[in-house]
Amino acid sequence: MNEDMHGAALIDRVIERVRERGWPTCEAPDLDEPVPVAPEVLDRLTLPGGRPLPPSLRRWLAFDGSWLAAVGWYDDPAEPRFGDRGLGATAEWMYGDDDGMAGMFTAFEELLPAVCLPLVGGCDSRRLLYLGSPDSTGEYPVLVTDTDDLAYVAVMYPGLDVYLADLAEVIDLDFDDYTSLASHPEYAARMAEHAENTELGPDGLEFPDLDRLD
Repeated sequence: MNEDMHGAALIDRVIERVRERGWPTCEAPDLDEPVPVAPEVLDRLTLPGGRPLPPSLRRWLAFDGSWLAAVGWYDDPAEPRFGDRGLGATAEWMYGDDDGMAGMFTAFEELLPAVCLPLVGGCDSRRLLYLGSPDSTGEYPVLVTDTDDLAYVAVMYPGLDVYLADLAEVIDLDFDDYTSLASHPEYAARMAEHAENTELGPDGLEFPDLDRLD
């Protein structure tokens, strides 16, 4: 494993890029002036259920708490408090009330019952951090949801670290489809962990697949 391609070390590269150039995509809120989360706040901050922050998130919040507030994770960038929305409520928040298919993601909550935090990116699709089980590096998966045909959920990134690095264009990732990183030489192992932990498998699941899991 190349340590520079994972976790806090990868986030350091993201921070350097964002400081120099900002985000290279209009999908991401601007970050004009970082608002670091104070060390004493970070030391007591946990995920829902009292679990420790993943390394990527802790490093990012030490740099800035305002960007994730703008994305919709919490209200106060200096004192983050993570919400408790599940997949269905998070999808409805991201897609809006006028997307009738967004409500179908509630049906996935029996399989994916943990808290979800919204992220930017996509048109018919959306990304979110799923706080189910961490991988061996302590990172949680970024899932993709899609409403283009049928409600669909898959593991797209092995963690916030890789998602932010892709968003900032500090690593070059080729996506032929949403689950392309399952065969990436650096990230395949972590992707496989999340595919198993979430029971979404390497290719993800569509709404009708849920009946076949019973």
